[in-house]
Amino acid sequence: MAAAASTKVPLLMLAEKGENGEIREFFDLSSGITHSMNLPELAGKCCLGVGFPGWVFTSDKQGNMNLFHIFTRTLINLPHMSMLEGYDSEEELGEVDCTDYVEKAVISADPLSSPTTDYVLGLIQGSPSTFAFWRPGDTFFTSLGSTIPDCAYSDITWYNGNFYGPNFIGDIVIFSFQHDDCGGARIVKGIPVDLIGCCQLYIVYSMGELLVIHRDGPISDEGQDTDQYGAKAFHVYKINDCNYEEIKDLGDRALFVGKSATLDMAIEDDQGSGCKRNHIYFTDDCVDSYFNLEQGGGKDMGVYNMVDGTIVPHYTGQSYHKVTPPLWV
Repeated sequence: MAAAASTKVPLLMLAEKGENGEIREFFDLSSGITHSMNLPELAGKCCLGVGFPGWVFTSDKQGNMNLFHIFTRTLINLPHMSMLEGYDSEEELGEVDCTDYVEKAVISADPLSSPTTDYVLGLIQGSPSTFAFWRPGDTFFTSLGSTIPDCAYSDITWYNGNFYGPNFIGDIVIFSFQHDDCGGARIVKGIPVDLIGCCQLYIVYSMGELLVIHRDGPISDEGQDTDQYGAKAFHVYKINDCNYEEIKDLGDRALFVGKSATLDMAIEDDQGSGCKRNHIYFTDDCVDSYFNLEQGGGKDMGVYNMVDGTIVPHYTGQSYHKVTPPLWV
């Protein structure tokens, strides 16, 4: 697994396999090789990539949460899910287990290379998908739902002392962590509402630019044939204060989106890295649709070409799960 640990591109962590839940497989885009690891720490848990190589956020059916590094097996215990504002244990532990209560998780720095307390974990949690934050040593999460509009947020990213997150009414919320405590949130207008529609939104800072990625395709097929969901196109917008500009060309960049922290990467060599410039690599995160499928999520994956709008597979095998389909780590 040493080769996979040293890869320069994100690994695709494949879904847990039934009785072999302790064995996890990782597909390496740069070599086309699938690596296996014995990881009992991940069995039966929801996993989310948090933006740094090897790190995943995990939660189980009992509401226990951790940060875990798959290569060093470093484990960081987090406060129980009941410490999240708005969490209802009777509801979450009743008919629906709470493994997917946290929708996104992002850390501001690599805990392996940063001072013990010099990072922040940001979460999108519960309904209506509000924000919560945690610092090492805290026994609780700080929720800032009361300081921002009561609206669902779809993604969260970190850049230069701030967390950023887009919502579904066209706003981008900015939380400052420039000082010891989290400052007040401020809102800037991002993408016009008429461009959002039935889509998923992602956000990432890439080469000094704040980008919002619009994934065109149903994110909820309630009452319809859920097996028909899927990405159709992607649109990328550069955000400057209250202005936006659609970008048609990512240059030497590639973007990675899905049920993990949104990632960007400079591609120096298409052949050597296994990834292509000016492409978007995506995994299945249409929870409202795939949760109702017997096989779970994992169908809606591929590589989107920004030039001609075509979509091709990045992984040709099958990998499905209701809680943790394939994701980037």
